Amino acid sequence: MGNIKMNSPANERYRNIENMRLKESRRANKKMRLTLICDAAIAIVIMIGIMTGCRSTDAEFQSEAVQNTQSVTAESAEPAEVEKNAETVEPSEDENATETAEPSEVENSAENNDTASGSTAEPEYTELHEMTADTGSWHDSTKSHDITVNSILNYDDNAIFNFNDTVAVGVCGQNGIISTTETESGFILSVIDNDSVKVRFYNNGTENIVPTQVLAEMSNEDYLDETGATEYIIDGYEDCTDGFGLIQMTLSNGRIVRAGVLRENDRLYAANFTKKPEIAENNVDFRLKMEPILEANNITPDNQTYTDPIYYPIVPVASSERMDVDFWVNQANELVQDDWTDAHKLDVFYEYIIDNYAYDYWVIGNTDSNSRAFYHKDYTGEYYTSNTHVGICEDFANILAIMCRAQNIPATKIYTDEHAWTYVYIADYGRWMSVDVTKNLIYGCYSEDTTDWTTLSNKRFADLDNVSGKKLSSTCGVAIGNQVDMERYGKIPVEKQ
Repeated sequence: MGNIKMNSPANERYRNIENMRLKESRRANKKMRLTLICDAAIAIVIMIGIMTGCRSTDAEFQSEAVQNTQSVTAESAEPAEVEKNAETVEPSEDENATETAEPSEVENSAENNDTASGSTAEPEYTELHEMTADTGSWHDSTKSHDITVNSILNYDDNAIFNFNDTVAVGVCGQNGIISTTETESGFILSVIDNDSVKVRFYNNGTENIVPTQVLAEMSNEDYLDETGATEYIIDGYEDCTDGFGLIQMTLSNGRIVRAGVLRENDRLYAANFTKKPEIAENNVDFRLKMEPILEANNITPDNQTYTDPIYYPIVPVASSERMDVDFWVNQANELVQDDWTDAHKLDVFYEYIIDNYAYDYWVIGNTDSNSRAFYHKDYTGEYYTSNTHVGICEDFANILAIMCRAQNIPATKIYTDEHAWTYVYIADYGRWMSVDVTKNLIYGCYSEDTTDWTTLSNKRFADLDNVSGKKLSSTCGVAIGNQVDMERYGKIPVEKQ
């Protein structure tokens, strides 16, 4: 396989991030030097005016100072450093597409998604709420809420949900889908104490993206920063009334991502934000329905990180039969860095499967089996997904769960009588996330030739932490590996002691 870690897309993303940080540091130093030069120029001109004692020329000298300052800025500043327009207009809003959404329901305009050209056109931003001199854009609240991770609060026909000390928001650069987790680029919002939050920009993709503006709604005066920094400590929430305010980040590729801060009874909460309340309702309703299923199967984050015993794709009963668990564990460990967040690692596993594997329409439509290995009655590995690079929903649900577990990220497989996908626990968010890789696969195999693939029209991240359209039937279960074979041989691993 070669040295995958050093030559993988994941490692390339890491190097890009480090290079971007270096460029940002240089840009900040350059901007500081420009500011000092401008201030010095103004001071010199004013001193000359005072020394000449010619009142009639004061206005002329001041005008010349402004012109000189503008000239220095225009000639020396990088395009991203030019001051943004202070006037605001309403931006378009992208949210997770559902699996039944028409293409028109997901924004994919060239203006906001110019990844091919690397466009850094000046983005447009908005006052999300009407601002007054007294209260800024903060949403006051007189109602006391029982805040849990499953709470939903509605404000101005929008919704905030997933309350915790940490949330993330991300955007896919290729199709503009906003996700309530760390994906290609966006920011992580963490509560520090009852007065302060931390905002950290991340870029897990290969496109050179940087923040251009951060806007935080507050009670007295909104926080606005256009320095292009990648990390912020925003304080002053202790002076805010109970209520809610957005934190909005504008990126250099024109995308806008948002999360929320809720103040309730002297406590701060980080939350995800959506302009489509049905997304919040669907996700919370799904989590509540999954809780008794997890409990009935003794599924907790603490006992869902083992990889041995897992029997995938079969329970070995002969020396010629083998499993692929070790293969996927090794792949997972090669693809990621130890210091990445769990959500970042999940993103890398997700994209690795999307980019390198295809859905096996042929085996589903032309055989009585859901597996080429069972169809050919060959269990040596020749027809396993690790070798053919094709599979069905159960394969990809198992594979993603095993890869997550290889990095100590709790994960399991949810299955119904019609479908299977992965349930992943992200400790930073304090919640389980539904991840349906199958729905986002961009390749399909329709022939017996496993190398003959067709490009599909599926969108990335549409089913990452988005459960719209998924139904939990009476046959819903939670397991990992080949459930039928494990039951047959009495080898169902509930938890590793």
